[in-house]
Amino acid sequence: MTTIPDKADRQLKIGINNDIGWGCTIRVAQMMLAHTLLRHHLESYDLRKLCANESSYLRVLTLMNDNADGAQGAFSIQNIVRMSLIYDKFPGEWHGPGSISHVIKDLNRLYAPKLDFQIVHFPDGMIYYDKIAKAGCRKPSKHLIELCRKEPKTEE
Repeated sequence: MTTIPDKADRQLKIGINNDIGWGCTIRVAQMMLAHTLLRHHLESYDLRKLCANESSYLRVLTLMNDNADGAQGAFSIQNIVRMSLIYDKFPGEWHGPGSISHVIKDLNRLYAPKLDFQIVHFPDGMIYYDKIAKAGCRKPSKHLIELCRKEPKTEE
């Protein structure tokens, strides 16, 4: 089993006790991931479905819980910071969309909190249907299929 390097635990002992001024991208990534997981499991995202499926809602929120460590809080800021060290991002440093995407993908692979959920990262910004299919997507939405089939616009 892959583990987050011991180096990460040593680096976390530098005395940072909040994410003020540097955790914005991490928190946005957590919110986007939570929203995506809820849509994935509830097939829509409205208040009635959230209330009717309280256990699914709480399970997703627990994955972001900063007071849970390891697999229970798979996407907690502590786990994100530890995994970020692999990419030479230290506590207190800003993440960009690319680096946070890699970290979230790695945490999902490491802890596998949702067996039917894969994260596919597109570093060049282009979405490729075959890459999604290769990751094991069983039922892509018709909107995603249409998006992937569109030809890129060329400037004349």
